[in-house]
Amino acid sequence: MKNFDPTEYLAFESVSGSQLYGTDTPESDLDTRGVFLPPMEFTLNPFLDADVFDKFEGEDRVLYSMSKFFKLSYENNPNILELLYVPDDKVLFMSDAWELVVENRELFLSKRVAKKFMGYAFGQLARLEAHRRWFVNPPNKKPLREDFGLNHTPDVSMVWLESLKNTMNFSILKPEYADMARREMAYRDEKRDWDNYKKWKETRNPARRGSEEMYGYDTKFAMHVFRLMEEGRQLLLNHEVEFPLHNAEFLLGVRRGSMSYKEMMEMADSLKEDFERWNRDSSLPDNPDMWALVDLYMKVLEMSQ
Repeated sequence: MKNFDPTEYLAFESVSGSQLYGTDTPESDLDTRGVFLPPMEFTLNPFLDADVFDKFEGEDRVLYSMSKFFKLSYENNPNILELLYVPDDKVLFMSDAWELVVENRELFLSKRVAKKFMGYAFGQLARLEAHRRWFVNPPNKKPLREDFGLNHTPDVSMVWLESLKNTMNFSILKPEYADMARREMAYRDEKRDWDNYKKWKETRNPARRGSEEMYGYDTKFAMHVFRLMEEGRQLLLNHEVEFPLHNAEFLLGVRRGSMSYKEMMEMADSLKEDFERWNRDSSLPDNPDMWALVDLYMKVLEMSQ
């Protein structure tokens, strides 16, 4: 946003990423995350887009507006909830307004933690599996429409096809149209996989390529799977998360290839079952109390004046 510098309105900023988790290595960069609280005239102006700033030359730095922070925390976003539990030695700046937020941090927690943290963790696992598949058995050619017996120009719209894919109710179609729809879906799935494979191959991180070649899978993705599981476990059962993580050495071992691909997948499957049990056992509410958070947000805004 023109003429707006969020660093002038910081409410909080801290070290984040591996140096927060305790999984940093000598090669690790310094990542920082923070929250800014602009004056009321900025906060209430509907034409100013000031939610997230991440364009800081030469820095891995992200700053969120206080309103964006509240929205994402309400959803129990893993990357955002972490900011509520940063230890003092990793804090770079803290305002009185942020102290008030931290004092009330349990208001943000709910059983949404289970869905969000598992979703992020198994999203990492899905990427790991896709990359391993491309590494072990890469596709050898770009799929063509004629390979699937399709016309050069699609006979159906993407909207119609996505609607049908969501229901998978082919019985409503004549047999010839049902067959064409299946072939169209198969082609688009393979084309999407090919496009993702090409992008992965062109932008592949050299260090992570070395990890895949040495261990048969991306060990950094695996490390993040187990990190997210541990953070989610602590939040569900203890209503807080301690940094650095107590299993940081285990996580570093995973990053260094201490587990075979088979062992890693078996442990991830086991932890998924554990996670479902932790969610059942958790005393957290199903959802945060939105109106309590609104009240807290208003108090924080008053402190910005």
